[in-house]
Amino acid sequence: MRANSPLLLLLGTSCLATPAPAQNPPPVAPTPRLGDLRGVWDAHFNHDSSRVIVRLRDGGVSLWDAATGTPVTGELPLDKPAEHHVMSTDAKLVLIGFEDGAQVFDGTTGAAVSPLLKARLKNDLQTPALFSPDGETAIIFGGSEAFVWRVRAGQLLARIPTPAREGEEAPPAAFFTRDGAHCFVLDRQGTVTRYDAKSWKQSGKPMRHPAAELAYEFAFAATADGKWLATFDHPGENGPKAHLQLWDATANKPLGKPVVAVNGLSAQFLSTSSRVLITPARGDAHLRELPSSKVAYKTRPHDDVDGPATTVTPDEKWILTWGNDNRLDIYNAKTGELASNYLGSARIAQVMFQPDSSFCYVPLDNTAFPNQHLYDHYLVKLTLPKLDVGSVVRIAEYLHRTSLSPDGRRLLAQQGSTDQERIVLYDTATLNEIQWPAR
Repeated sequence: MRANSPLLLLLGTSCLATPAPAQNPPPVAPTPRLGDLRGVWDAHFNHDSSRVIVRLRDGGVSLWDAATGTPVTGELPLDKPAEHHVMSTDAKLVLIGFEDGAQVFDGTTGAAVSPLLKARLKNDLQTPALFSPDGETAIIFGGSEAFVWRVRAGQLLARIPTPAREGEEAPPAAFFTRDGAHCFVLDRQGTVTRYDAKSWKQSGKPMRHPAAELAYEFAFAATADGKWLATFDHPGENGPKAHLQLWDATANKPLGKPVVAVNGLSAQFLSTSSRVLITPARGDAHLRELPSSKVAYKTRPHDDVDGPATTVTPDEKWILTWGNDNRLDIYNAKTGELASNYLGSARIAQVMFQPDSSFCYVPLDNTAFPNQHLYDHYLVKLTLPKLDVGSVVRIAEYLHRTSLSPDGRRLLAQQGSTDQERIVLYDTATLNEIQWPAR
């Protein structure tokens, strides 16, 4: 047969025209969504509410876009588990603690801001670290010292002693004035010392909380300008007396005698006026004038024994109190006049405010069968100061905690059974669940 025979030409053409077997492309993994996470241990919004920083039970840390629910590309997540994390005062930075130290990251991009700081966050402390208002300095509490770090340089600036009484481990604490010029540090013995936040040298005499032998925990509060301060203790339940001492922090002098109550006290200052709201574990909450310490007015009780929970609106025009009677009261902060109340049929868990003080959001716990894992929670939106009901959403699973975004547009709820905790975002205008865009 000749090489150019029609049969060979036909066969050659046919072979050349036969396509290769089709190759199926590898499956593309769907883009993960924030709502897909399970085992959420903690979560926070960043400063402009555009991001959500999440830490899981296994220590994984990641950064998510709050609008799309998708992960943000950056230096988070990390390849090592985190033990704790702390947001900066303005929520622009996040300090993440690991077994070998701590590091600061940008809360929007996830980029590393500091080198690894050779200080471990104590995960047994509710607040193991604190940022200065400008985010340039961080205080990390150690066993018997507080370590002051220059964040971006990773430079250790100072070591501040925070000694404890023998056999006790009361938590230390710190507070920067609004201008960042001074920092108050509370040691484990109940003594507050003011430091110059540039030189980190002691400024004035220490303010020692009145001796309270039964107290196992101390705390303090101060005004943003550093003028007034209060130290208080929590001796536990079943009768021990607690003390709260008011101070002129500029002169390092106590204002009168301590306030005494059973089981503990706390204080919250009103920065727009020289007043302080004092809340006892047992007894009536009341407002005092400064520097006289004179009682301006008391709030009505919610229980025959236990004291109320209290909070103040961001504009400091209103004081809200609640307790075991499931009633929410609102008072004119200036006059003490009862303006309105909301009476529900479920336990009030917390109260969160819109930044402009126009609304508050109240999680209610109506659970009757927790042993059967049947939960019944509600998020209620109330107007201020009338406390009229705006919107309500029901959550038929365990509600661990809720938080409001800095811009007041979203509510973040951590809900679900143990090890299956997930994040759900709600639109504060309607309290409707926010649905992520299609994958």
